[in-house]
Amino acid sequence: MKHTILIIEDDEPMRLLLDVLLKKNHKLVFKNDGLDGMRWLSEGNIPSVIISDFKTPNMNGFDFFTSISQSGMFSEIPFVFISCRTDEAFKNRCLKLGAKGYLEKPFDPDQLYDLLDGIFNDKIEQ
Repeated sequence: MKHTILIIEDDEPMRLLLDVLLKKNHKLVFKNDGLDGMRWLSEGNIPSVIISDFKTPNMNGFDFFTSISQSGMFSEIPFVFISCRTDEAFKNRCLKLGAKGYLEKPFDPDQLYDLLDGIFNDKIEQ
């Protein structure tokens, strides 16, 4: 069974890279920004994990993350940031607020695979 991954990313080259890296083993849903992601979720869709860039138009990834993490319906969805922000304080803030991972661009694909494997294995154990 393929896991559904909601990816919030507005940069086309990064979307293509994530598509190449993940489409073999996962069902991918791409949205341009947090507002598009919220609309998709509000239609009753529940992904296995959300991967989001920090800087997106209309609603940035951090605002999207805080919005869904405070929602009773979506708060249990694991959330991973992939961002150009290298600020350790920001990274730690995201993790402290409940993000399951934070990868800095450019990232090693193996880091992403390992992070997702850990998330999916945690869900199986629960």
